[in-house]
Amino acid sequence: MPTDQGSGVDEATIGRSDLSGSRRILVRILYYLLTGVCVSGLAFVNQYPLVYSDSGAYMGNSFSLIPNDDRPIGYGLIIRAVSWQSTIWTVVLFQGAVASWLLMLMIREFIRDASRWLHVHLLLLAFLCICSSLPWYSAQLMADHYTPLVLLILFLLFKGKKLGHWREGGLWLLLFFFLATHNAHFPMMAVMLGMALLRVWQQRRNGASRYFGVRWAAATGVLCGSALMVMLFNYSTYGRMQLSRAGNVFLAGRLCEPGIMADYLRENCPTRPNPMCAYVGRLPEDAGDILWAPDQFVNELGLTIGQADSLLAPVVADVLCRPEYLARYLRSALVSSVSQLFQWEAGSGLGPYGEGSSPRLHLLRHLPDERRSYDHSRQIFGYWNDREATGRLQGMALILSLLVLALLWRSSEVEANPLLKSLALWVMAWVVLNAAVTSSLSVVDSRLQSRVMWLIPMTAFLVAMNIRSWTSYFKVRP
Repeated sequence: MPTDQGSGVDEATIGRSDLSGSRRILVRILYYLLTGVCVSGLAFVNQYPLVYSDSGAYMGNSFSLIPNDDRPIGYGLIIRAVSWQSTIWTVVLFQGAVASWLLMLMIREFIRDASRWLHVHLLLLAFLCICSSLPWYSAQLMADHYTPLVLLILFLLFKGKKLGHWREGGLWLLLFFFLATHNAHFPMMAVMLGMALLRVWQQRRNGASRYFGVRWAAATGVLCGSALMVMLFNYSTYGRMQLSRAGNVFLAGRLCEPGIMADYLRENCPTRPNPMCAYVGRLPEDAGDILWAPDQFVNELGLTIGQADSLLAPVVADVLCRPEYLARYLRSALVSSVSQLFQWEAGSGLGPYGEGSSPRLHLLRHLPDERRSYDHSRQIFGYWNDREATGRLQGMALILSLLVLALLWRSSEVEANPLLKSLALWVMAWVVLNAAVTSSLSVVDSRLQSRVMWLIPMTAFLVAMNIRSWTSYFKVRP
């Protein structure tokens, strides 16, 4: 990374000041690689990167560049770029290194004393690796790792003052591809941009509108460009410009949970038959089962997800166009969103994906040299099945972090630093948006929510680091 202009202390004080520019950059890269190894350390404890049931599909995307019906192409492109189509290890190393770098950029914005950057960064990494979900997703071959990183990049681009041209350019590039790793990122970022625009419109006389306008236009352009890339990949493969070829399937499953779909079918099947009418008496109680259960619509008829999506599109549209069903869906979405907010346990779904599983089949097809490491990993032997102690620790860290934020919200140091309040508001908005989008359009799942929950301990840590004197803060005043 290039040094800051006009600063006598380079980034994180990594490396001696007498080093040449190229050596200093090399030292920094090595530092982020080493700290990235720590962030992704669970992969080494496991003896192979952690995998989920969807990991095989992502691996296949990276080799074929053919998007799956139910996920965008972005993560496949990232895997292809950083794995050299030779190993999965470099993927988790990249994930850890990028997370470490972004956290350093956050520290640079909040810690004024540059001589403290390195120590605070290492302390923050240690705290998050022990008490949060960050290491579970950094060490895993899944796109969920990038959801909180999108928020960090957005915050830095809009609020950062110490980036410099090269860092800022790198952040815009990462944002473009990170957005395309998960379909939920597009509506979440669109809402964030809308909220930011409304906020600045309310404060348009503060003199920051021009700077904000340029950033907002650039972010909107990146959002549209990333979505366009996903649609073009779908068009090149399937002949239709679609952002997602599974949205109607997931939404149909979501409508089954509160009984909306069953009531609709009973009312309309006698006069307006559709493919779901044959399942009216045995609709799934869990939204995901409409895709994966062998006796449900997709698998029983031997359909691809894209084919099922096309068949269900008019059914879903008709349901949501009816006020009585739309009102019931919105009530159900509100309840599920609140429920999703309380899902913090990391490591969901890390079962032993052995013989015949999608991750292992794709590994044998594309990376056979890594079969032995995979087959002898701790995950294959069920090492991660018991995560109760980890879940309790993460829950305690979240509660303490929320208490710290509540306790210090009106402290003089926080009041004097509006950037701290902005970070807390951005993080809370992102956490709520993630809960609303994932639970309303898909399922309530701890995996989908715990991926962003480590942003709360990070925020509490940065707030705490800005309290100069804890003894004076707790001093009893008459």
